[in-house]
Amino acid sequence: MKKNIIKTFTFMFSAAFLAKVLGLLRNIIFAKCYGTGLEATSFFTASRIPTQLLDITLGAAISSTFIPVFNEFLQKKGKERAVEFANSFLNIIILIATILSVLGILFAPHVVSLIAPDLAVEAFDLTVQLTRILFPIMIFTAVAFVLVGFLQSMDEFNIPAIISVVSNGILILYLLMFNQRFGIVGVAIAMALGWFTQILVQLPSAKKKGFQYHFHINWKEEGLKKVVILALPILISSWVQPINNIINLRFASGLEEGRAVSAIEYSYTLYLIIIGVFSYTLSNIIFPELSKLSTDKRCEEFNHIIKTSIKVIAMFVLPMAVGIFFLSHHIIELVYERGEFTANSTMLTAKAFRFYAIGMVGYGIMELLNKVFYAVQDSKTPMKTSILAIALNITLSIVLVKQIGYSGLPLAASITSLVVALVMLFVASKKMSFVYEKDFIREIARYVFATIAMGIMLMAIRKFTFGVLLETAISIILGVSIYLVMLWLMESEMLQYGFKMLKQKLKKGEK
Repeated sequence: MKKNIIKTFTFMFSAAFLAKVLGLLRNIIFAKCYGTGLEATSFFTASRIPTQLLDITLGAAISSTFIPVFNEFLQKKGKERAVEFANSFLNIIILIATILSVLGILFAPHVVSLIAPDLAVEAFDLTVQLTRILFPIMIFTAVAFVLVGFLQSMDEFNIPAIISVVSNGILILYLLMFNQRFGIVGVAIAMALGWFTQILVQLPSAKKKGFQYHFHINWKEEGLKKVVILALPILISSWVQPINNIINLRFASGLEEGRAVSAIEYSYTLYLIIIGVFSYTLSNIIFPELSKLSTDKRCEEFNHIIKTSIKVIAMFVLPMAVGIFFLSHHIIELVYERGEFTANSTMLTAKAFRFYAIGMVGYGIMELLNKVFYAVQDSKTPMKTSILAIALNITLSIVLVKQIGYSGLPLAASITSLVVALVMLFVASKKMSFVYEKDFIREIARYVFATIAMGIMLMAIRKFTFGVLLETAISIILGVSIYLVMLWLMESEMLQYGFKMLKQKLKKGEK
């Protein structure tokens, strides 16, 4: 049993990592083809509209409420009743998503005007055309999410883990083989096809696990009432990212002749890939343990896991954020600059990327503490902090865009992440009755001092010219070395523990 769990986890992590890599490769190829020009701006704007609308209306409700209610039906009323509930749930989701999609297609010009009001005429017309092609994604995504929930509830994790790999693969294939012939309109069609394929990939497994689709909605289904009650606070909690993205679109559409939209999209996607792999790994390791211990949230072990996780985030993300801040231009140049993605595109994107780095630690802590609150079945706290985050981000965006232009948008997001993370830390310590002992504060201080030393070294290296690739490699090697040496000299608890675990594994390997 333990071997199966390890095997499943390894496959899921590998699939998630591969999906991130393919997502990055997709963006690199897209950047080469379209850079930060008009077509890129139109595509990014159009692709954001249906996906963010889905996240605001249905996304979190599907992913967070279907699984617990479906599992409750499985345990208490049997598989047949559970599948009945699944059909009613799926059909309601399809109905809502279809209505939203049809309305979006009919009123696409008004939707684009509302979300990106300052686009140039040519960019506006193309965005409307692409938005109409992409709106059915709402239906495909909604159905795919429900099937993921069904399969995971039936202990099938491998198929849901590969669906992003498949959709990214389709888009990469299009960009490499058909883009020159069909252009940006074909990219939108390929994206919609990729999401539809996510449904097709899951259907054989769903059928094998006992799912039989029929169009029927039992409006009196008790499970649907429970979903609505569970969904509201979770839905509000999930609004931070989609609403912030919509705010970014609205402001960026009129900045740098619309190119700010593409620059922010490229930088934000790369930022999410970097921090996302780390967050995914950490949350998958600690969330099951927190859930097991959640019956006594004041227990020493529960609190120890939280504080250890915060230390892990600080230890890894602080130097990562400082490295990105100082090397943002080099990273963007190495990753994206080729073809239509010019030196000017690099400059625009690197500026946004640098400001996103400031909020990395806050993002990591927010993700962690959201898991903590959900583990103790407290959905109200994430909901309240989400409302705070949205209000703060809107306010900061308005102020900072006037002061420093489009780079004020990622800076506003970063400041918001840091402030909300501090608020959540305070609330968590009060609700879960744990204190930040001197040893904990000392350990965090060690990471801060070691990161400052690393930052000073990176600033010094910038005075020399080695070439982008060599300078980046030297900076990373020396930066990591100085960071680890400083932690060793300051007798970092986590570093010593890491070395201890490494020695034990090496000894076992020798035996």
